[in-house]
Amino acid sequence: MTGPDPETCARWRLTPGPLLSARSTHTWAVTRDGRPHILQRVDPADQPDWRYPLRVAAALRAHGWPAPELAEEPRVTPTGVWLLTFRLPGRPRVSTGADSPEQQRDRGRRLAELHATLAGSGITGQRGGFREPAEVVTDPAVEGTLVAYEKLHPDDGALLRAGREAVAAWFAANPADAAPRGVLHGDFTPWNLLFEGDRLTGVLDFEASHRSFLVADFALAWRGYQDAVISGYHEVRPLSDLERRLITPAYHAWLYLGLAGADGTTVDLRWNAAHLRRSPLQEH
Repeated sequence: MTGPDPETCARWRLTPGPLLSARSTHTWAVTRDGRPHILQRVDPADQPDWRYPLRVAAALRAHGWPAPELAEEPRVTPTGVWLLTFRLPGRPRVSTGADSPEQQRDRGRRLAELHATLAGSGITGQRGGFREPAEVVTDPAVEGTLVAYEKLHPDDGALLRAGREAVAAWFAANPADAAPRGVLHGDFTPWNLLFEGDRLTGVLDFEASHRSFLVADFALAWRGYQDAVISGYHEVRPLSDLERRLITPAYHAWLYLGLAGADGTTVDLRWNAAHLRRSPLQEH
């Protein structure tokens, strides 16, 4: 896709700007009457429960969090679901890579506060198409994808298959039902948090929001090495011994999300393998 839907732009009186992201959700900067907005196209085939992230953002906004707000009702078309939100002010502290240890600690504290807010949101159901970590790594369809992938990429494929087996074995031997669950942001990275000075002005990208163990939200916030995130979180909501043991298996299980039914001959799993190779520190 080279640009946003012309009919959607005309209907909403939008002037298209640059493409900001081209993952499963395509995101453009646009303006309307001179005011900056964000236009997104969601593929319902990839995100059948695409309304769930909107509910999470709205719940946070109702409690004072600066989350994206719809400027129009979603538009469902043959080319996808089109979402228009007001553009939030501010800039991320870091646009790529890791933030400083103190910034990581601050991010961890904010993540714990976000979880506390969502605990009272009334959102209790699971998002359609998402499952908890143990269910992800024991799905035969995930193994099928990895077998096909290994034939073309022997080293990464073997690593990912062994990793899946190890995580599945961990969950089989370590019941984790007592660990707290809740609604996750899904991608609490530094580039998804906007600031003006020290004031938080935006929390972006709820694309991976769903319900799981709360420590599963460390997967992309911590990434196996940004340990100050976990330390900061613990300052606000102390983690139990069970939760600490669960952090790494939940992180590794996250690397297999979305692989069930994927075409192992075309899927790109280099990112997944690279993060599986990283040795978690967890020195809190």
